[in-house]
Amino acid sequence: MNIFKKLTLLLALCAAASAAADDVQETVTRAMEGLRTAASPVPYSRTIKQLYIGFDNEGRPKTGVAFREIESFKTITGVVIVDKTENGYVLREAVFPDIGKIKNAKDRKQVNAVLQQFKQIPFDPHAEKSAVDTLSGATRYGIKTSGYLNYMARHVALQMESPPKWTEQ
Repeated sequence: MNIFKKLTLLLALCAAASAAADDVQETVTRAMEGLRTAASPVPYSRTIKQLYIGFDNEGRPKTGVAFREIESFKTITGVVIVDKTENGYVLREAVFPDIGKIKNAKDRKQVNAVLQQFKQIPFDPHAEKSAVDTLSGATRYGIKTSGYLNYMARHVALQMESPPKWTEQ
């Protein structure tokens, strides 16, 4: 492969990575709309790339978001959005903002099917069971993805309960 083709390929890969990062950031921005937002250092941990906590005008945590890369048919980004309500924590939704990386429509549909059960789920972050503990017809990717999403949701809620130092202004 000549140098021109290599450079073109490298530029295309960089553009695709930048577009995926923009999709994730747009998802975070929408979830945190109207809240004072604190962002964790990057990487937040070995298993979570970044975590955000949004605070209301009184300084109470209202919404948390976390994301990480998940290996599926392609490497995509899994994002969870957790809200704190009067009754406890609700997993508002889980999304794959860069699902477009998976070009095959059948594969994309299969991956998105996992997300159907991750909407408006009340959960207790101290309980021993996951927010979503059963998946019908899940593949090995679906089961692994579900584990990551549940882990992130629980971790976000626990961080909202006792906000870490990086959330202080």
